[in-house]
Amino acid sequence: MFMGERCLKVVCLHGHPGNGEAMQMFVEHFQGLGIEAIAPDLRGYGRNQVSAAFQMSDHINDLWNLLIDISQDCQTDYLLLGWSLGGIMAMELALMAIADRRLEGDRGEKIVLPNIVGLVLIATAAKPRSNLPKISIWEYANLLIAVGLHRLLPKFLAKQGWHINWFGRHSLIKYLIQQHIATAYDRISTTGAKAYLQTSRYAQQALLQALRQGYDRTIDLSKIKIPCLMLAAEGDRHITTAASVETANLLADCEFISYLDTAHLLPWEIGDRLLTDIDRWCVQRLHIRTNQ
Repeated sequence: MFMGERCLKVVCLHGHPGNGEAMQMFVEHFQGLGIEAIAPDLRGYGRNQVSAAFQMSDHINDLWNLLIDISQDCQTDYLLLGWSLGGIMAMELALMAIADRRLEGDRGEKIVLPNIVGLVLIATAAKPRSNLPKISIWEYANLLIAVGLHRLLPKFLAKQGWHINWFGRHSLIKYLIQQHIATAYDRISTTGAKAYLQTSRYAQQALLQALRQGYDRTIDLSKIKIPCLMLAAEGDRHITTAASVETANLLADCEFISYLDTAHLLPWEIGDRLLTDIDRWCVQRLHIRTNQ
């Protein structure tokens, strides 16, 4: 897959809690179009476990070094696709690409800097705000029951959805999705559960520290001139739609789409629709050609 004479790679960045596996629906979609795509585990997530505390800036440095390493082997254009925290990482990398003008490495050799050509931002914001209510112990308990039953029940019973109606709709899940469909629960009970268990306490601490410090990059967004696509869920209570709208309006070139009857886990609710909108935007704004 080429844009002109350069190689294009899609880098899919997961949220919190999360891991690279949670982004495989995007990786597999792009690979099916003949476009190379990867989904790395951020520091402290998935298989990228650590034994010491770190800061959010370490995620950015890790990812920037990864892009630099890849760029040395092939002149690479990057499309960054980020969900929630991953969207914040995507914007940070775009800002780093603007700021980092180093041409020489430590040994004096020339470094090929990453060329970021577009951002796809999902349920994210440069100044994230939440309107989640206080979660009761019963909502946590119902979450465990709903997820446990969805995994353990025979398929013919799970399809009836009684566990979703009795427990799922009255649990923390109601703040994560709006469409209580079996396919969303399939994702939550497998990929979601694994991502939660693989999110380290160090990752949790790093995120909480950044939020307490009042993370806000809105003042710098006008520097990002590349095409952007912001996809937001109207019922998102983890990162509100208003926060996503604010970010989209401050980006120089950003298309904004809001989806009704969805929440923070919208890729697991309306995945096909998201992929269709992403494909259309990629063709129109990045002029991507595929092998199909």
